[in-house]
Amino acid sequence: MMPITGAIERIRQNLDRLKPSEKRVALWILGNPSHCTNLNVRELADLSHTSQSAVIRFCHRLQFKSFPDLKLSIVADLSQTHQSFSEINPDSSFHIIRSALEESLVVSITNTLRGVREDTLERVCQYIAASRRIVAFGSGASAVVAMDIQQKLQRLGYNVWATPDFHTAAILLANFDPSDLLIAVSYSGGTKDVLEVAQWVRRHDGVIISITGYGLSPLSELSTLTLPISASEVPLRVGATASLLASLAIVNSVLLFLVNKYPERSVATLANTKEAVASHAKTSPTR
Repeated sequence: MMPITGAIERIRQNLDRLKPSEKRVALWILGNPSHCTNLNVRELADLSHTSQSAVIRFCHRLQFKSFPDLKLSIVADLSQTHQSFSEINPDSSFHIIRSALEESLVVSITNTLRGVREDTLERVCQYIAASRRIVAFGSGASAVVAMDIQQKLQRLGYNVWATPDFHTAAILLANFDPSDLLIAVSYSGGTKDVLEVAQWVRRHDGVIISITGYGLSPLSELSTLTLPISASEVPLRVGATASLLASLAIVNSVLLFLVNKYPERSVATLANTKEAVASHAKTSPTR
């Protein structure tokens, strides 16, 4: 199995969400990433003036199973050289900006796909298969992901609704049933509309699957399961490209896992839906 990259980016993204002792661990690692890979938990705790338990909590907060797993990810990060860039920089050639964007997108998708755990995918698919109805909701660019979830799961025969509108999502969930499922999409994990919908489902003891950034956030705290996204977005951006494409990659991972876990249900339904649109999928011959 390839080592999971993206630890350093996860640490940067979650600095403001960490507790003071965990933040001291994070800042020490960011300042000494190469040195960190040669330490054990006790040594890192001493150097960052924290405790061993704080180091372990820090690893779990970033969704690493252990400190050795975190170190492996840092080693993988250090073996790569990523160029930083700005999407808006009239002084740079477009070729340089485009090449840096390409690298950012590839790294984000790679880190996201390597970081998702198979046991999490299995549990997500179990909830999907057992659901009476699925509501997918996201705002802004995340609404694109919600619509993609609807299109893909409908092709597999699931009862799925997606909307970018809070009021429509609230109506869909007004008569929430315990066998219903909410898939909430928000890279920041703090989008107000998405949080309100998730809080409603949580109050009714419903299942929430979130697609959101790594680490602790209001949305991840509300969620039953989280599919984490690792993306490096520039501060001033034209669009949320990296997180959007990484989220779409996660959706495809779920789809592939679902099809292979439940082939008896999936294959026939895929064939039926393909046949249903076949007449519009082919270009008519020119006469």
